[in-house]
Amino acid sequence: MKTSLFLAMSVCLLFGCSQTVTDGPLMTFDRLEDDLGDVKEGVEIPRVFKVTNTGTKPLTIKPPYSSCGCTVPKLKKTLLVPGESTDLTVQIDTSMKQGEVTKTVHIESVGEPPQFVNLYLSMNVENRHKNLSVDGKAKFLTDEKCISCHVSEGVGQFGKELFKSDCAMCHGENAEGKMAPSLNNRDLESPSIRKQIWDVTAYGSKRHASMPGFIEDAGGPLAREQVDSLVNYLATLKDKK
Repeated sequence: MKTSLFLAMSVCLLFGCSQTVTDGPLMTFDRLEDDLGDVKEGVEIPRVFKVTNTGTKPLTIKPPYSSCGCTVPKLKKTLLVPGESTDLTVQIDTSMKQGEVTKTVHIESVGEPPQFVNLYLSMNVENRHKNLSVDGKAKFLTDEKCISCHVSEGVGQFGKELFKSDCAMCHGENAEGKMAPSLNNRDLESPSIRKQIWDVTAYGSKRHASMPGFIEDAGGPLAREQVDSLVNYLATLKDKK
């Protein structure tokens, strides 16, 4: 036990742990935040975190998961003896990302009590709403990682529910604007403006490549009735304002 305790303390000093050695497993990371700085849109970026068992008993770690399908964490080993380390690799796909972005990876250990740790990866994705790569635009509606966040939740939905599932991530919960422009201030009583909003929703924006076409005719996941329901919902937001 003394040898294990000494080994765990040595590892903790080596990696700069802020936690004290405990009589049991203890999951410690070399860092909890990672700033990727300025990155391109449409690329995949790998990052590696070091996780160490700085406790005195074997550590079992559950499979990590992320806040978004575009961020894929993989743990090299899930069982660590005291003093042992392993790599946690995080692959980030920046397709359809713009501006300041933060992704979260969640890790949990097995034990009593279990440990819960969040790792944060922040970046500034270039080309905000312009010069979006063709591959990045296609990924939005075709890549499995992107579909899980931007498409799947809207299947079978209409109106407000469909907007919150497929549109709110970029346009804001109440269409107030976020990474994409606000939509709650448009005069949808005007036939020309209503047609413009409908056309952009269905067939994509000619000015902003980050807005693809969502209707089935354009390769998207939505039926014409669903596009109609989105425009009708946006009209109610204008009425509320």
